[in-house]
Amino acid sequence: MNATPIPGEAEARTYHGWRATFASMAIPSYALYFWGMLAFFFGMNMMIVLRGYLVYQITGSPNALALIMLSVALPMLVIAPIGGVIADRVDRRSLMIWAQATVCALNALNTVLITMDVVQFWHLMVLSTLSGIAFSFNMPARQAAIPNLVPRDLLMNAMSLGSSAMNATRIIAPALGGLLVGPIGIGGGFAVLTGMYAVSVLFSFGLPKMPPEARDVKVTFFSDFTEGFRFIRRNRLVLGLLLLGTVPMIFAMPYQTLLPVFADDVWHVGAFGFGLMQAMAGVGGLIGGLIVANMDAYPHKGRLMVGSAMVGGGFLVAFALSPYFGLALPMLAAVGLSQMVFMTVNNTVITSIIPDNVRGRVMSVMMMSFGLMPFGAVPAAALATQFGTPAVVAAGGALLILSVAAGWALFPQLRTIDTAIRIQRADRDADYARARAERPSFPAQAAGR
Repeated sequence: MNATPIPGEAEARTYHGWRATFASMAIPSYALYFWGMLAFFFGMNMMIVLRGYLVYQITGSPNALALIMLSVALPMLVIAPIGGVIADRVDRRSLMIWAQATVCALNALNTVLITMDVVQFWHLMVLSTLSGIAFSFNMPARQAAIPNLVPRDLLMNAMSLGSSAMNATRIIAPALGGLLVGPIGIGGGFAVLTGMYAVSVLFSFGLPKMPPEARDVKVTFFSDFTEGFRFIRRNRLVLGLLLLGTVPMIFAMPYQTLLPVFADDVWHVGAFGFGLMQAMAGVGGLIGGLIVANMDAYPHKGRLMVGSAMVGGGFLVAFALSPYFGLALPMLAAVGLSQMVFMTVNNTVITSIIPDNVRGRVMSVMMMSFGLMPFGAVPAAALATQFGTPAVVAAGGALLILSVAAGWALFPQLRTIDTAIRIQRADRDADYARARAERPSFPAQAAGR
């Protein structure tokens, strides 16, 4: 917990009603963090869709789409735990700046190659691998930095805002990237996303330094490395949430990788139709974000999370099997809405119930789970060449529903999510009360928060 008042925290506690949703934004350092994070993830998710479209234009192969996803996923799977340990042992601000600057430079080079019309598939493989390495250091540092920026009683609010914004970019940024292909080309789209990465670096320079806590010298790098895994193994609720947020998405994510195939080979709608599909998913995601933004007090978050995932799987099946392009578009919007609700609830619950001292390492394991998601694209791409893309995506939607149902049955702890959150809030309030007793000048907590 922060030992001294943070600039803006007194004002943040005056926010009530709908304004309470944005209370953490009253803290200048968190606002810088938020906008920098938004710029970074906007660039990253634009990059994913533009790179996929470019790969398909160069190769015409669904298997190449799967390989490019693996070039990012494998480094994240292997290096993310190391990045989480480092995030808990060094200044997180500096780590974020260096990682983001690296990603910006790699995409600037990619933009030059595309603009000069000399880009080849192996270029994209190498640059994607290097980007995956940089992501593995930036993302755990970003997630672990939040407790350094806001007081304990605003921690869940800050995490919810950050998680919602991050997940919103997963839906909205690909839509914008797809729409940009037509008017300014893939090279122009890469120039835009490189600019977004540069903005994230600039905002990070404005953040305060975040040095690690004083640690026992006997704590070795290896013990730090394994502590995150030990914590997750002991905590069945966190383990269940991580698996629920990963395994079903392995079945669902291939639809995003295979959208260029739908655009060119299934409905023959080209770049404009590809952008329109991304836009409809973005519209659904935006609506989902608005719906979930003020559901912090909703008493059945576990059911909300599981229900939204299963509904999304149903709409994914309907999208894949739609005989008409116009009918598929609203199905995609419904998929985007459901994904937004599911991912926001899942990520917010995880980040709110884990202790601060292992946050970077647990976040790195979550990064590993993100690295696992693209592995579904490899068999999906291979099967698409044999059975057709619509059939494979429809099967993925059905498997999503089955895997969510299995997770709910195997982890009864998922039904205790709201109890866990209430306990976390009670602990937070107790810590805050102790801080007030020890130092009467500590700012008063706003009533009702």
